[in-house]
Amino acid sequence: MGFIAGIIAGVAMNLIDYISVYVVRFDETLFLDWAAIFLYGRPQENMLEAAVAQAGQLLFSGLVGIFYAYIMLKLTSGNHLFKGWLYGIVVWFSTYALTIVFQVPFLSRHPFESVVVHVIAASVYGLILAEALKRLERGSILTN
Repeated sequence: MGFIAGIIAGVAMNLIDYISVYVVRFDETLFLDWAAIFLYGRPQENMLEAAVAQAGQLLFSGLVGIFYAYIMLKLTSGNHLFKGWLYGIVVWFSTYALTIVFQVPFLSRHPFESVVVHVIAASVYGLILAEALKRLERGSILTN
């Protein structure tokens, strides 16, 4: 269930990312750009590479969802939205910090616009992850 909830939340996170780049034109860096750099060691060069990177990014979102579901098994069930939001922020902050500490090429510097968009997207990821997991556990993902 954590994997499915993570993918659902990842889709929402990517929608915010795409809107910020292609509609609002506030940012220039997509999450799939990060995935491409981790997969290829460089930015994607064509649509096929972008599609594979996007799939990889969504799989990563699912994996992060599994870890969240596991952690929630160990904690009490109250305040699930706050816990989800906090988890999304911690994952985002950790990822940004690790790319700086390890000087990942193309990702060791983060423009202000990317930071703003990605913290918002990470917040949405965490909130939707928490709610989707709760609904999946209740068997009511398509209701309410």
